[in-house]
Amino acid sequence: MNYLVKKYVLLIAIIMMNAQAMFAQSSLTRISGNVKDENGEALPYTTVRLKDTSTGCITDYNGNFSFNAKANGQTLVVTCIGYKDYEVKLSSSTRYPLNITLTSSAYDMEEVVIKPTRERYQKKGNPAVELITEIINRRNTDNPFNNEFVSRDRYETFLIALDNFTEEKQQQATFRNFPFLKEYVDTSQVSGKPILNVSSRELAATDYFQRRPSRQKQKVHGREWIGIEDFLPDEEVRASVEATLKDVDLFNDKVMIMRNEFVSPFSDIATTYYRFYLQDTLVVEGEKCVDLAFVPRNLQSFGFTGHLYITVDSTHFVKWVQMNVPYDINLNFVEYMNVEQKFDRDSEHPRLLTYECITAELKLYDFIDGIYGRREVFYSGYKFNDDVDREPFTHQEPIIETEDAMGKDSEFWAQYRSMDDGGDGGKTQDVEEMISRLREVPLYYWTEQLINLIFSGFVPLRQENNPFYIGPINTILSYNGMEKLRIKLGGMTTANLNPHLFGTGYLIYGLDDNRFKYYGRLEYSFPAKKEQWNEFPVHSLRLQYEDDIYQYGQQYLYTNKDNALLSLKRLPDNMIGYVRNAELTYTLERHSGFSFTGVLRNRVNEATRFIPMERSDGSGPVNEIMQTELEIGLRYAPHEKFVQHKWNRKSKTPEHPVFTLNHTFSKAGLLGSDYSIQHTELSYRQRIMAAPVGYFDVMLRAGKIWGQAPYPLLIIPNANLSYTYRKETFETMTPMEFVMDQHLTWDVVYYMNGLIFNRTPLLKKLKLREVLYCRGTWGSLSDKNNPAIDTSGKIFFYPTDRSKATGTVMTEPFVEIGAGVENIFKLMSINWFKRMTYKNSPDVDQWGLRIAVHLQY
Repeated sequence: MNYLVKKYVLLIAIIMMNAQAMFAQSSLTRISGNVKDENGEALPYTTVRLKDTSTGCITDYNGNFSFNAKANGQTLVVTCIGYKDYEVKLSSSTRYPLNITLTSSAYDMEEVVIKPTRERYQKKGNPAVELITEIINRRNTDNPFNNEFVSRDRYETFLIALDNFTEEKQQQATFRNFPFLKEYVDTSQVSGKPILNVSSRELAATDYFQRRPSRQKQKVHGREWIGIEDFLPDEEVRASVEATLKDVDLFNDKVMIMRNEFVSPFSDIATTYYRFYLQDTLVVEGEKCVDLAFVPRNLQSFGFTGHLYITVDSTHFVKWVQMNVPYDINLNFVEYMNVEQKFDRDSEHPRLLTYECITAELKLYDFIDGIYGRREVFYSGYKFNDDVDREPFTHQEPIIETEDAMGKDSEFWAQYRSMDDGGDGGKTQDVEEMISRLREVPLYYWTEQLINLIFSGFVPLRQENNPFYIGPINTILSYNGMEKLRIKLGGMTTANLNPHLFGTGYLIYGLDDNRFKYYGRLEYSFPAKKEQWNEFPVHSLRLQYEDDIYQYGQQYLYTNKDNALLSLKRLPDNMIGYVRNAELTYTLERHSGFSFTGVLRNRVNEATRFIPMERSDGSGPVNEIMQTELEIGLRYAPHEKFVQHKWNRKSKTPEHPVFTLNHTFSKAGLLGSDYSIQHTELSYRQRIMAAPVGYFDVMLRAGKIWGQAPYPLLIIPNANLSYTYRKETFETMTPMEFVMDQHLTWDVVYYMNGLIFNRTPLLKKLKLREVLYCRGTWGSLSDKNNPAIDTSGKIFFYPTDRSKATGTVMTEPFVEIGAGVENIFKLMSINWFKRMTYKNSPDVDQWGLRIAVHLQY
């Protein structure tokens, strides 16, 4: 989850400690109705909003509207192109649904007169379409980044606040524990409602761009951050913010906001995707502009509704852009979102972005007041070509930040805050003071600590400059078929103990096998780290040793193998042996996206009653086999960025491709190896955006083993035995059902983002989303590695378990398909999977249901 959701959970946890306060907030009214013209015709795409607020929606194709708000005493305003504004005062006695009739008006605009009409919208001969087409055709020519080098100064503010923090709410039982909060109440610049600022960020920097080769750098001059989330790692917070509300280039075909792809009003398909209307003329900062309004042809699509203010001179310069996300869009947590951009021009550059603002009001559920977020960026000081400083391009890292960037004094920030003109800048000091006073209240302090534990999974040894974490907590107790109850205790050091040397260790005990296991890792990082050993970029030398169980045919790519939530299995989890593994690893990551890994490994696979090693010639069992391997790994992930967690890190740029190539070499007799084999694996992963119809997650992997080897050293597809959904895992396969020495594996997931459900009556109110799956593997096993054919005794029979498929010879691809419904209650998905081939294998699941809990926009 990103840090906004973590922040939200913290706030909700405080509220839910007092049920009275929670239900007091649920006194919302469902404001609904229908809008028609004088002839009784429905008026679609009509704006309905509470006066002087951002709360409201747009009518659907039949003129209907509906939204939740506190209505008593508010004024409802209805506006539509070509009609007079309509206002109605709301009170506790107002009856819904409202029936609203708009009367027509006409607008004189230069040589064009627009009057309301029920005629069918047409592109041909429409002056609004001709105007936007002209701008679209010119968008690349007007791009200032066509220059070889560009730089610009940036001052950015980011504010998070509790929305609608009224005096009534301040008197509720929960907030009476914090009477001093009223001293920090502010006013929303969008809705005019009272808000309570809980997080503030300021950034002063210079952006640098190079056209060929395409490179971007940012030199940070100053950075300030304070808020209720500052108990989280700074790198995690920063990466989450940048991924959620990042810079927007409206002149691209697609616009990425809240990790979703929207179709831009300047896209090549804009005239097909949107309807454009010419409205009135007005003066914007001294220049006469025409108001060009636009709405998606389908309001459930990932597009915008908004206005383009374009100069009426021959240049048709886009002066100002104001856009909203349609109310009916299937975007979680977003009650309202506005994107605003302003542009300037000089004699040589007709489109210079000077101001950008993204404002959002977020809610988890309607009965709880939400969060107000506002990100403003002021751009100035554009320079081009020879005037641009080239020094930043000598650095590998994309963000160049000096040690003194944090903690700049008020005199430094004063020069930037003057640009904000009384906006969100300069609120950091107030937020810092408020948070300090909050933590003096035990209720808040312990709630914050609990949320930190839930999301991080680790317990710090101390709060300030913590040298050691205990955890992860979710792996202390788990269950499997061999150990039964598994107990695991351990932890890891942080950079506060030593910024170069990091240690991790666990002690494990299985109650049924009555055996201790352990894991230890010592890693030396050549560059100093801020907190964790795996902060990007990694350049390290690591020595580790593991003595633990090994679950054949079950790989845990995105979680711990002993995660307590995976203990409940659909089949017996007993394909388990022991492994003793010693590794010396060198890792080098580059900002370019290339990384290199070299591993010297000694691995011992030990037989168990579940995983015997019986020679194929019938000469008897083998207790263990040993391999000493050299593995070389190459990885290329251009433009990849990470969200840093304590025990791992997660890529936050899935839309960029990731390529990996690994080759492992071992020779019999060398350093104790029992077999001479070589193993090559090649993989590709990427999220392919396909707005407006959703996106695809694609994984392709191919591999081959050269040489003769027993099944513990061969390729075994990844099977999921739990009832929870796991990525890149076969949901209806059993462990060791197939054993191969060469394979091609694929996993394609199509996230439709409500493409069908959003257009289905009744269903669209639930905001459910469809997802489709297709997974498969096609491989083979050469005769020398098949124990049914080779009787030399160098390889082993497969484990003899007649109750399940084991070592099935592959004669055709294994394929399973699936369909799922996501966004159930905004936090759960249910997925159905069906096996399409190998249906007659013994004791296999023909189909299965898998659930997952996750929050996403």
